[in-house]
Amino acid sequence: MNELELWINFKNGSEEDFTILYREYAPIMFRYGSKLSNDRELVKDAIQQVFFTLWKSKENISTPYSIKNYLLKSLRCEVIKKLTRGIAYETLPEEYSFEEATSYEADLIALQTSEINRERIASVLAQLPARQREVIFLKYYSNLKYEEIAAVMGIGQQSVYKLTYKAIDKLQQLLAKVCAGLFSLAALSEQIQNYGFVL
Repeated sequence: MNELELWINFKNGSEEDFTILYREYAPIMFRYGSKLSNDRELVKDAIQQVFFTLWKSKENISTPYSIKNYLLKSLRCEVIKKLTRGIAYETLPEEYSFEEATSYEADLIALQTSEINRERIASVLAQLPARQREVIFLKYYSNLKYEEIAAVMGIGQQSVYKLTYKAIDKLQQLLAKVCAGLFSLAALSEQIQNYGFVL
C-alpha cells in the first residue's frame, strides 16, 4: 500500500493506517526535530501534538502533495511554537537555534572511512551557520527538492537557493582551509554522490 492510500484510509478513520503512518514518519520527524531543539522531550511532545491534531481533524484536512514534507513542516511549526511560545517562526533570525544532535553531520561522518576525514568534515559542518546546516540536512539527508525545503522551512524558494549556495560555498572555503588543498568542491561532490547524495 502506498502512502497516498494510507493517507486516504486514515482520513476515512482507519486507526491501523494512522498507526502505520506514525510508525513510518515519527522516527524521521524525531531526527529532524532533534536538529531544531536538543530537548528530546519537547520534540517527542511536538510529534505527539502533530499526530493528535491530524487525528482530531482528519475529516477536514486535504491530501498533501508529499506526506513527508507536510509532517516535517507541521513538526517544525510545532517545535518552534513550543520554543518561542507563540512567536511566529517567520520572524526568527537566520541564526536561530538549530541544535546539533545525532543527525546529518553524524550520518555523513559515519559514511567516511578515514578518521582524519571524519574529523575534518565534522569540524567543517559544525562551523556552518544554523540555517545553512538545516538546508544541507533537508537537501542532502532528507533528499527534499528546493520547493519542498522552502515549504518545510517556511521561506521562499529563492531563499533556499541562496542558503544552499552559501552553505556549499562556505563548505568549500572551510574544506580548503582545513584540508590544505586536499579536497576540492568537485571531490566533495563526488564523495557525497558516492554515498547517495547529489549536489
